[in-house]
Amino acid sequence: MKQNHLKIRTALYFVGLFVMTIGIALSVKSNLGVSPVSSIPYTMTCVWGIEMGKATILFHIVLVLLQILLLRRKFKPAQLLQVLVGVVFGYFTTFCNYMVSFLPTPENLAIRVGMVLASTVFVAIGIFFYLPADLIPLAGEGAMQAVSSVTGIEFPKVKIGFDCTMVLVSVITCLTCLHSLGSVGAGTVIAAVLVGTLVGVLNRAFGKRRDVIMGREEATAPTAAPGQSGHYVITISREFGSGGREIGKLLARQLGFQYYDSELIRLAAEKSGYSPEFIEQNEQAIKNPILYDFFAWYAGPLEQSEQTKVDQLFQKESQLIGELAQKGSCVIVGRLANYILKDMPTAYHVFISADMAAKAARVAGRDQVSEKAALAKIAKVDHERAVHCKHFTKTEWGNAKHYDLCIRSNDLGTEETASLIAGLFRRKMGL
Repeated sequence: MKQNHLKIRTALYFVGLFVMTIGIALSVKSNLGVSPVSSIPYTMTCVWGIEMGKATILFHIVLVLLQILLLRRKFKPAQLLQVLVGVVFGYFTTFCNYMVSFLPTPENLAIRVGMVLASTVFVAIGIFFYLPADLIPLAGEGAMQAVSSVTGIEFPKVKIGFDCTMVLVSVITCLTCLHSLGSVGAGTVIAAVLVGTLVGVLNRAFGKRRDVIMGREEATAPTAAPGQSGHYVITISREFGSGGREIGKLLARQLGFQYYDSELIRLAAEKSGYSPEFIEQNEQAIKNPILYDFFAWYAGPLEQSEQTKVDQLFQKESQLIGELAQKGSCVIVGRLANYILKDMPTAYHVFISADMAAKAARVAGRDQVSEKAALAKIAKVDHERAVHCKHFTKTEWGNAKHYDLCIRSNDLGTEETASLIAGLFRRKMGL
């Protein structure tokens, strides 16, 4: 089975590389500038007349030599395979540029922009297949990994700097030699902005299906096994200021269950190696999904060591919640536990809301802030929770169909709400 998955991953890997070169060829044909990663090879073509496929191969060789200089004894012989991949990528580029050459050269700006947009779609589709295959990285990624390893700078930051450097070198070279921008233009900016977003859209829509085909479903979809006999879990999802945390504590006390909320942060810190402060700051760091998709693209190959910190935290917390569910009966507040334990037959999922006035009064009194500040904080935190939920579960936060019970805490108060939940839980589980 593993061998079959390797064959599939290899096939999709080369499909991804080929589709990327289609996108590159379309961007070249548009004459509006190519993506940052292709700017150096295309500059070599524009300035010195080197065929772009051959320029691509030369660029890959230079980048592998750079890795050898940086890594020295740490450079592994297997990394030389990047040269072979560069040759394949170069010939793909030559072929696709040849095929696109039969298209008429567009004069209309709208058509040229349309070709740039089409090129970003092809590049995004290529990356969608190429990166998760997790085989041999292109020499660009390899060089950036080497820089990150030697300097200790995080890979995403290195990649941003690397791409900016390639664009800058291309601009300076073209201005000096051609007195024009040459390989860089509006298309370069469009590609830099849109590719990451499109990859994010593709991952949300088709990523799970792709991972199943590649045999990566276990790594990308952490779930908990069904609970042992006699073990029950109540998950509490809640709006900010609804009193969900207090209700969870009361519920655990009434049922004699363990209670996990802030304790999860300490346990996650022990499991992940991150500090509790870091976890608190980064658990729901996806505040803008578009920007997140953009910067997530700069995280490089999807290996554990290079995943975004938010993704790593979610995987660690998912594993931890699954372990706690196996350990004994408990109440778990937040952390998308309702999704993580969705297949556990002895789990009961609750969503707690409250009227805005009640939430504002609670937050204002608890945090000693004005009503206006309380309302702003509620809007901010609830938005972050909704985006976090959408990103990792592909579901709508607070949608009743994802919970066993949705209840407004201000109708009954915290104690009576906890008692009502306990009663309904016992009834559901036949206790």
